[in-house]
Amino acid sequence: MAKVIKTQNLYSKSKQTLSVMEEASVQYETMKVILGGNKLLSKAISGDLDLINLSRSGVKKSSLKSLSNYLGISMDKMSSLMHTSYRNIQRKDDNELLDVYKSEQAIEVAQVISKGLEIFGTKENMQQWLHSNIIALGDKKPIDLLDTSFGIRMIYRVLGRLEHGVYS
Repeated sequence: MAKVIKTQNLYSKSKQTLSVMEEASVQYETMKVILGGNKLLSKAISGDLDLINLSRSGVKKSSLKSLSNYLGISMDKMSSLMHTSYRNIQRKDDNELLDVYKSEQAIEVAQVISKGLEIFGTKENMQQWLHSNIIALGDKKPIDLLDTSFGIRMIYRVLGRLEHGVYS
């Protein structure tokens, strides 16, 4: 029998009961939408192994446009998060696949966005938090820490604390 957990959005009073499997499914589906949906990702994402395969096969350049839209940043800033020049990104065709490292970075950023949307409820609230100085992150903006896996882990931990009502 699947374990049942209760989730609550910090910005609403309603509680929603989802099984662990359903919650994971919702997060993976949200990540797929963040990365551009069915138009850009032809395969379903139903688990971490699918994310590994997606990283290895590569995400399309146009997924970066979708990510930058969710983050509320320009493609120039997005390219710096990917540790490449804006010109290198511009040269790629929209359907061209990114290398494994940039694909993995994009997927990890999508995971953070997915968690942020779950906690803050709206894209606007999440963007506001991402662009604010956060004491738990050394008074840095989360958006400025998305360029490394260590920064992403820090942000994810802070989001986890917020999700459980721990002041961060």
